[in-house]
Amino acid sequence: MSGAGRLALIVVVLAAIWLAGSALWSGLARPWFAEVGVFDALHEIYGEPPRLEIQEFSPPIRKANINGVPIAIPSNYLALVGIEYKDQSIWAPRNPDTPTPDERTLEDDAQAFSLYVRWPDMAPRSPETQSSFWTRDDPDGDIWLLVGVVAISGFRRDGQFSYELRREHGDWAPVVRGVIERLDEGERITNEWDEEKGRYRCLKDVRYEMRGTDSETGLQWAEPVGPGTENFELWNQTLYWKGDLDDVVTDYFRCQTGNMVKPRFVHTCHYNFTIPEWGASVSFRYPRSRLPEWREMKAAVRDLILGLEVDSVENAEGGP
Repeated sequence: MSGAGRLALIVVVLAAIWLAGSALWSGLARPWFAEVGVFDALHEIYGEPPRLEIQEFSPPIRKANINGVPIAIPSNYLALVGIEYKDQSIWAPRNPDTPTPDERTLEDDAQAFSLYVRWPDMAPRSPETQSSFWTRDDPDGDIWLLVGVVAISGFRRDGQFSYELRREHGDWAPVVRGVIERLDEGERITNEWDEEKGRYRCLKDVRYEMRGTDSETGLQWAEPVGPGTENFELWNQTLYWKGDLDDVVTDYFRCQTGNMVKPRFVHTCHYNFTIPEWGASVSFRYPRSRLPEWREMKAAVRDLILGLEVDSVENAEGGP
């Protein structure tokens, strides 16, 4: 018999012994010991076995400021790269002279940060929610919101903006109009080569049509029509917004549409709004089927973000 064969035989024999021993213990020995009171006698002699104490979950606090607004965030709320500081690119290795996350203070300027919270209880990742987080992409899994917060450059806490910055701060109308115009101008590229222009020809017959007010959400909306809109494509998105495209739009949604290759995938909406108090834009995704809940989601996300603000170093150890 070869060495590999002997090793396999030994493994099989040991496994058989272990299974037989487990069966004898659970089926015969353990019930007999319990019946004659052996376990009770051991408890009387040696007392109850010690219980392992579960330590309280206390994540580190990360500190920064967004446009001068001091914030303190428990690290288990943070997602992806966490806080992006202005002196450290997320794409570059950390410079040896750059402070570590534990060394950051409220004086450190941040450009952006991202959070992961469960809807609707807004709970972060923790030992209690870990299984819920890892099954969030299952068809019946809980909804987890990946929330991004980005500072708008030029913001001052006294509320003073130039005209351009004031328009950018809380007005998504130019963005929505731009998306509509780009598709109308032929954003979708085909494989047909235009000899005269020396490039691939754009289809001009794919465009957005205005649909008025959606009865379920109270939002204005528009959807693409034309060739290819029956299937999922990156450009094939239904738009929803609150406000007037010729004036101010405060809430803006891009929702996936069209048939997907894998039907189990869920269409999502990407939602954008602003927080004037911080001069920051906010975005997050959630299933399109939950679009009518946008008001409740906005209120919960806004309250969570504003709850990260602190007024002193002492209060920075708290958290939401």
